Amino acid sequence: MIDLARHLHADGVIERVLGRPLPVVVFDMARPGWEAHATEAANPPELIVDFKAWLQAVGEV
Repeated sequence: MIDLARHLHADGVIERVLGRPLPVVVFDMARPGWEAHATEAANPPELIVDFKAWLQAVGEV
């Protein structure tokens, strides 16, 4: 999923289809806590600033 998200960002698919660049939030219900690492790895840093701030606010990081 991380590689797919990177590919969709690099090729501009997300921006073209959705009208603007948006982060892909990656999660796995069987591995809690993995979301932060996976989402950070899958997205350009500027797209996950708000996600990382939210994680810190709820005490996940």
